[in-house]
Amino acid sequence: MSLRWKLMLLLVVIVGGVTTSVGIISYQSTEDRMMTEIDNSLGTATNVLLNRRDSNRPGRQNDGRMIVIPDRPLGIEQYVVQLTDRNGNILATTTGISLPPMQLSVDNQGIERPVIATLTGADGIQYRVRAKGFSVGIVQLGRDLSEVENVLTDLRSRTVLTGVIVALLSAILGWVIAASMTSRLRKLSVAAEHVATTGKFDIDTPSSGRDETARLARSFKEMLEALSRSKEQQKRLVQDAGHELRTPLTSMRTNLDVMRRHPNMDQAMREQIMIDLERDAGDMAALVEEVVAIAAERHSNELPEPIEMNSVTQSIVERASRRSGRDIVVNADDSIVIANHHMFDRAVSNLIDNALKFDTSSHQIEVMIHNGSLTVGDRGIGIPEDEVQLIFERFHRSAASRSMPGSGLGLSIVADFAHAHDGSVFARNRVGGGAEIGFSLPTAHKTGQPA
Repeated sequence: MSLRWKLMLLLVVIVGGVTTSVGIISYQSTEDRMMTEIDNSLGTATNVLLNRRDSNRPGRQNDGRMIVIPDRPLGIEQYVVQLTDRNGNILATTTGISLPPMQLSVDNQGIERPVIATLTGADGIQYRVRAKGFSVGIVQLGRDLSEVENVLTDLRSRTVLTGVIVALLSAILGWVIAASMTSRLRKLSVAAEHVATTGKFDIDTPSSGRDETARLARSFKEMLEALSRSKEQQKRLVQDAGHELRTPLTSMRTNLDVMRRHPNMDQAMREQIMIDLERDAGDMAALVEEVVAIAAERHSNELPEPIEMNSVTQSIVERASRRSGRDIVVNADDSIVIANHHMFDRAVSNLIDNALKFDTSSHQIEVMIHNGSLTVGDRGIGIPEDEVQLIFERFHRSAASRSMPGSGLGLSIVADFAHAHDGSVFARNRVGGGAEIGFSLPTAHKTGQPA
């Protein structure tokens, strides 16, 4: 059963249940109220009958009072009257109407109490009858319930009809509401099936509205867009990596072919070819390492955490200084950022390695940290003005750097890290020569002054 049918049936059941409950309660309340009013009127009419004096009509004498039973006694014309003795023998009754005799109830003090019951008369009509004792017997005063039954029958019919109408209206309304609520879900299901079948993410999904299904549709659309970007990035990475790998592979094949064709080449030429092969193998290894690092960081499950930029950068600088033998200084405040620790470490390492590669002087490499911004400055060859905006692109290498080792992925990893943490990257030429390259991240709290 579809969700639309389930929602419609649920609404019908709820509305139908409420309508039925209200109808039953209303019917029962009306019946009880009408019977209470009849019982009260029977009590009043009984007192009128027993207290009436009529010296001009024949009847039964009781302490100076004359009880008469005409066809319909004056003042209580809607009632029937029947007199019986204590044994249930009928003494007098309204013309043409006979009621079953009733016995009075007696309490613990021996006092007779009036009794009220619903009886069927000899004419087959139901009467509400009240029996009360008097000096010579029992008087039974009854009221025809035909009108009450007619009213209750009409009320039952109207209640059932109203319930049916309400059920039909709730079914129609439920269908409309369910169709409106599930329309986006159906479209999302179609979109999900399309993606699962074709592997394509370029499908339009509904995004209008402000309810939960609209939010789900927008989230689904954003997810598809993210998957599409990720797929495009992976495709581009594979294409770029394949392109970059062709250069060292071609060089290695050429050198191997030369060695195969000239087995008797001189030792100097052989050593130069071996150096070229070792360089090409190193370039390939570096490229593969960078590609693997990008893939690993992109799929890392490590959660962001508070990072004190100064202390973490100091440890990175110490490793780089030991490895390179260069003097690297850090000038930092107490900035704290929320970031993936491994990605932060790699981004800073890439910036420092980039500065070490391009700065062949004896000057210090400077690392500056201020208000969530980390800048690495060198005294190298600088950045051509037309390439300042390109150095963070994947596999980009300037003309001056193509003869140097590297894959062209280091700074793109820095850019990926910064953008993944709502930050930005920057690059500029340094006054007096060299370059300043770095990134900025939102800080976790107000920073102090530089150290």
